[in-house]
Amino acid sequence: MSYLNFSQVNTRNQEVYSQLSEAIYLLDIAKQASEDATALHSIQTTIEQLINLRNPVGSGEL
Repeated sequence: MSYLNFSQVNTRNQEVYSQLSEAIYLLDIAKQASEDATALHSIQTTIEQLINLRNPVGSGEL
């Protein structure tokens, strides 16, 4: 018959909790980075559109 060593179970539970907490933290960072990247892409697109309005192709200006 096998007996549970509650100290080992508790230690393992704490390790798993710690790893899950770290994973959630890293996912939050990844989510924020993704949102930042989306925002930066939107800013870049807006700047490119403004540049295109300022310098229309074929306007004859150099």
